[in-house]
Amino acid sequence: MRKKIVAVLLTGTLIMSMIGCGASNNSEQNQNKSDGETKTQQSYVRDEDDDGFKPLKEKVTINIGKSENSSDSYENGDTSGDNYVLRWFEEQLNIDYEYAWTAVGADAYNQKSALVISTGDLPDVMTVTEPQMRQLVKAGLVADLTDAYNTYASEQLREAYATTNGIALDSATFDGKLMAMPNINPGADGIPLLYVRGDWMEELGIEDPKTLDDICNIVKLFQEKKGSLGLVASKSIVSVGNNMYGLDALFALYNSYPEMWVTDDNGNVMYGSIKPETKTALENIAKLVADGIIDRDFAVKDSDQCNELVTSGKGGIFFGSWWNLQWPLSDMWKTDDSVKWNIYAVPLDDNGIYNVHMMNPSTTYLVVRKDYQNLEAVIKTLNMQRRVDSGDLEITKPKEDSYSSWTMFPFAVLMTTYDDKEKIAIGVNSVIDGEASYDDLTKGLQSMYDSWEYVQENGVQQAAQQTQANGYCWYRGADAIVQAEDHMNRVYASTYAKAETMDKKWATLEKLEDETFLQIILGEKPIDEFDKFVEQWKSLGGDEITAELQEMVSSK
Repeated sequence: MRKKIVAVLLTGTLIMSMIGCGASNNSEQNQNKSDGETKTQQSYVRDEDDDGFKPLKEKVTINIGKSENSSDSYENGDTSGDNYVLRWFEEQLNIDYEYAWTAVGADAYNQKSALVISTGDLPDVMTVTEPQMRQLVKAGLVADLTDAYNTYASEQLREAYATTNGIALDSATFDGKLMAMPNINPGADGIPLLYVRGDWMEELGIEDPKTLDDICNIVKLFQEKKGSLGLVASKSIVSVGNNMYGLDALFALYNSYPEMWVTDDNGNVMYGSIKPETKTALENIAKLVADGIIDRDFAVKDSDQCNELVTSGKGGIFFGSWWNLQWPLSDMWKTDDSVKWNIYAVPLDDNGIYNVHMMNPSTTYLVVRKDYQNLEAVIKTLNMQRRVDSGDLEITKPKEDSYSSWTMFPFAVLMTTYDDKEKIAIGVNSVIDGEASYDDLTKGLQSMYDSWEYVQENGVQQAAQQTQANGYCWYRGADAIVQAEDHMNRVYASTYAKAETMDKKWATLEKLEDETFLQIILGEKPIDEFDKFVEQWKSLGGDEITAELQEMVSSK
């Protein structure tokens, strides 16, 4: 099965990378009419020996509006605007990166970028949200990146976008023009996995779960024999991405995808939270709470409280993300190496299928000021950021343990691949199974394999104590997804866009949904309350938002 998965991924990547790869050979200046004036737009021709990483012939400057991470640290006199990471990029590409302004933390950056957009005084480059991108495109304030991308995008960057099945670039394309460069998030972040205490399973002779009934039986045995709580869950019932202690997988079992815009039977946009399947899911989840399978106190617990329950041994089963074995679970090994956690892509439906919602591949967008002339410098920077993130190339550090993070790259935009985490498991498995050699792996994947091997040779406790367990943990979580690939139904949204009316009415609709769902699940209101919720949702702005999104989808 692993060979099959590798072949499918490689074939898809190669095919998608060939589509639209032709560079523009037009060396003449294009004349565009804009606002009644004639504008000269730069056209590009790439040198035959330029793979997208060749330094610019003449040094150029990019002024950046930068989002900074408060956890980034600097040594030896370095600062956020002058550090070894930026200097390395500058040396590689012959580009000066200057910060027009910076803001630390998401809230501060969002406030600053909103202010800048309102004035129209943009830096050369900045990252924005999807609604902000639409606003800037409508106002004619950002550059058309189509020609620069077609000419200078590296093969790696194209392949990265291809892993999103066209969703990323399509979201930034208006009237056939690429108006921004989307980031790429790993899709695995949106796939819930079931974590179960494996040592308890062995002690009690429990087989691997497949169905919801299996999960319920495990919960009951853990409660009876280990004195544990039921399925540990938090008040965050559903979140399409990185939802620790959520109930997303239980909704998906009934083909329900709340908080996600899906396609109805007529091919139209519909909000997943108001579909009949969601009513069925709520009714069945409410029964699980009434039966004590789900800890009733979930409605007042946040993720920190759930972490405490799990790591203290009071809870032995929960839904989490692919990375939860690394945190918070790996800390348990430091004092008790008998603890084991098994990871499963369950529950399966009646056809043996695991349904999962897929998160938005792109949540931030890199936009370029309309009159900026060195668009090739922007694309080449993204090429290099993608190459470093892939592990294919390492930044030269002043010393081996120098701190580095992708947030220190010139552009605060993550350029991974949508299948990045699956590639971890596929790569490590290829060496474990003898299908590839260690030297065939990128340096990033080699570090994952090194961690797995360290655990095999020294045990998980020593690995955790010596901070050598991270790669092993990430591999285990990613492998759970890969092993379920042949029976996983990945459900994508009909659109991940935001409608304009959401700015005014979404908070009210969100509150209505959250309160109604909680009340139904807790048994405080009957299941028929769902029908009233749907009518209220539609009348309070839901229909208006749906119509706007339908128009956006139809116009693509």
